[in-house]
Amino acid sequence: MRTARLNDVDAKIAQNTRAFAIERLSDRSILEWALTLRPDQIAERTALRDLVEYRVKEIAEPYLQAWQYLFEFWDGPSGDASQDRLLIKHELRTGGSPTEIISLIVAAVRPWIRVENGKKYEAFGHKLPKKPKRVRDIFWVSMEGGRGIAPEEIGLGESEDRDFLFELAVALNAALLSGLNQARRIGYIGDADPMSWLVQRVYYVPPEQFADGGGEPDRHKQGFAPTTKLLFAVVKRLALLDKKAASRVVSSWDTDRSKLYKRLWAAVARDESMIGATDVAEFLTKLDDQEFWWPHAFPEIAELRAVRWNSLPEEVTQQLERRILKGEPAGRLRKRLGKDEAKNALVRLSMTELQRIKLAGGHLSAKAEDWLQKAASEQPQQIALASVTQDFAAGVRSFKDDRGGDPAFADVPPSRLIEELARQLGDDGWDNNSRAASDYIGRNPDLILDLLAGKPYSPARAKVWQAFGYSFRPQDINAGRDTATAEDQALVPTALRACGEIAGTDVKTLQEALSGLTTWISTWDRLLNGEGDYIRAWLALWPVAVIETNRAPGSDSRLGDRSYSTPVGQLVHGLIRAIPAFKPGTLAQPPWSEALLSLEQATGEAKLQAQYQTMMFFEYFWSADQAWTRKNLLAPLLEARGENGDLWRAFADTRYMPARDVLVQVGPMLVEVAAGNEMAAEVRGALARRAIYATILDKRESRDPAIPIRLTQQLLRIGGDEVRTNALRAMKNYLENPGVEPPPTPSQRFALIKEVFEDVWPKELTLSSPALSDALADFPAKARPHFAEATNLILPYLTPFDTWSLYEYGVLDRSDKTISGVDSAEDAAAFLSILDKTVGTEEGAIVPNGLDRALMHIAEKSPRLEKDTRYQRLLTLSRR
Repeated sequence: MRTARLNDVDAKIAQNTRAFAIERLSDRSILEWALTLRPDQIAERTALRDLVEYRVKEIAEPYLQAWQYLFEFWDGPSGDASQDRLLIKHELRTGGSPTEIISLIVAAVRPWIRVENGKKYEAFGHKLPKKPKRVRDIFWVSMEGGRGIAPEEIGLGESEDRDFLFELAVALNAALLSGLNQARRIGYIGDADPMSWLVQRVYYVPPEQFADGGGEPDRHKQGFAPTTKLLFAVVKRLALLDKKAASRVVSSWDTDRSKLYKRLWAAVARDESMIGATDVAEFLTKLDDQEFWWPHAFPEIAELRAVRWNSLPEEVTQQLERRILKGEPAGRLRKRLGKDEAKNALVRLSMTELQRIKLAGGHLSAKAEDWLQKAASEQPQQIALASVTQDFAAGVRSFKDDRGGDPAFADVPPSRLIEELARQLGDDGWDNNSRAASDYIGRNPDLILDLLAGKPYSPARAKVWQAFGYSFRPQDINAGRDTATAEDQALVPTALRACGEIAGTDVKTLQEALSGLTTWISTWDRLLNGEGDYIRAWLALWPVAVIETNRAPGSDSRLGDRSYSTPVGQLVHGLIRAIPAFKPGTLAQPPWSEALLSLEQATGEAKLQAQYQTMMFFEYFWSADQAWTRKNLLAPLLEARGENGDLWRAFADTRYMPARDVLVQVGPMLVEVAAGNEMAAEVRGALARRAIYATILDKRESRDPAIPIRLTQQLLRIGGDEVRTNALRAMKNYLENPGVEPPPTPSQRFALIKEVFEDVWPKELTLSSPALSDALADFPAKARPHFAEATNLILPYLTPFDTWSLYEYGVLDRSDKTISGVDSAEDAAAFLSILDKTVGTEEGAIVPNGLDRALMHIAEKSPRLEKDTRYQRLLTLSRR
């Protein structure tokens, strides 16, 4: 990868990064730090890439592999997918470059590697060793990708551009192949191929095939499914215009190594004009047992066999018939069902495939017809297929299947079901069997509760309880009763029943199922908001969670990062979201008061994590119970140092301004923390916003400031760019939305902000910087109709910065076509002054996009400014 060109400041950062990391490349903590680097931290990322390349032979495994995965992750998309969609639509609407459109489409759907902190494994009960032996001991590596783009969104059905379609098909195929190879390298694809559930169908399923209560099976999938489906759709459209070109794309598919490509090939081969009978015959006769017998995992192959049956040579159909009549090898089912039950299940599977062939118009031999008729009479409970695709995976559906509708466990007797489910649930990893068992549990919660209720501890029951916690969940975990779908609301009685069962379950089971059950608590909090049974389940889990969280090995990650992945973190998160409407007085009544007491009585790491999360809702707890909040939140905050210092991060993330009497108490310490260098820049910036906003409110109400002006000014003087830019953000936010009714007039708002600015802003011009200038540039636009007066206020502090467009100045209206807010000759002169101060004079200075438009607008408002030397300089730059 080409090394980025760095300016002097970034070069210094890169030098410091190399000095910091050069002897630590085989250190998990450095990798975890590198993972936190943002895409805009180019200097640090470039330095680490160069360093690893230079020291590649000295870096031990698994650290070297971890670095390589991290670099691949950095190379993936980092923007907003919704923005990609808007760009695609814009390019299509304005007739953009086909190459650019193709690049945007592929970037919006393609799969890519994702790297997360390895501590994520701890949420699933896996402890990370002190000395990593595998990459998974450092990072959680997985695959993700863009969301689906429907063919109609890009006008695929109307496209007649053969070259565009061919290039798009090749690009999508390259993205899919790259994603599959990445997945194979990281172990995402191994003996168990996850594509059977990551891609339910390789083509867009027509609405008439949607299952009851469902939709397109892959509508919620990312990465592999969107890329695969769009690739198939593009090839299908290309085939209508140039069949040979489409065939060349299909012939490049890696069907020997990838089962997903096999499924794609099978879907294309349904069309006789694309794939001949000889090739289809060879394909079908070489299938392994999974590909031949598992229609839920390989639906396209089962469909191909049915729809092309009559086109196959007779000797091939006879061979396929014999294999179907013989049945799937019984070993897979015999262990879990017993010999007789397994035999019946295999007969039903053979019946299904013969029925599928007949529904597609295929002709069976007399022997097969007789066998099918006899089997049907011996299996009266087997429901005949109604369509070729009837029993294919339906994806997410909005109702619960009954047990008889699930082919994976339909034949397991109830007395053996818990043991069988536990056997299929893997202890390490996530394979097809684990997925099938987990999905079954989630779809049949009432049945599972029937089998678990009131039973004593056993390892199998604990494992199923764990899976129940992960699998039985609403579709929308953020919806409350009033906004949830009817399907999610219908699950509430079962969820309440589960609460009762959890509350009555023995401690040993709760200990072994803790991770799953605390996850369950944090996913049902909205729908069970205000329910006493929910809190009773919470209270049963809490002491177990405290012990487990305190017993876990120490972590050097931030308190905020680890306080959501632990059992205690999950429970506190659920408790906060379950408090009914945050009504004052609620917490004084049992069982809520018992939960509050439990938080207070926690110890160690568990208490710290509970304080962190409740601190983020400080203002609610203060209004609900000041005595409790003063003891459990305010006092720890004022004493927060070192490890406890992260409590200030939580306080900075509070949604609402604290009460004034709280600010009076915390003000001096808040300024000390925000002005210091112990906390991250974004935390100090958030605290600065609160300090400034408190000053604004006090000034508006004509009262003494809760935080003395001298302290606020000192904060802005020594706090650095992050503090000063966030202080400006608070002022600009008030100019746009003062947050009171009735709102003050724009003139009243500006007068107030001007007074605050003059009171608190340091007068030292040496504090100016490009970052501060960037934050100041749109201040006059926010102050409209006082553009010129606001410019005079901030002009001394402006300096050149990398200004890429007029967006930086806030003067473009929503249509991006006209300049607004610069309405008079005085405003025009002010705008010219801003541009002159912020657009650099040095060689290679950034010229903002739209500068020519801005100069035209200035000339329209004040023609005499065209002769100004500043105007002429900028005009020359705009023509470069």
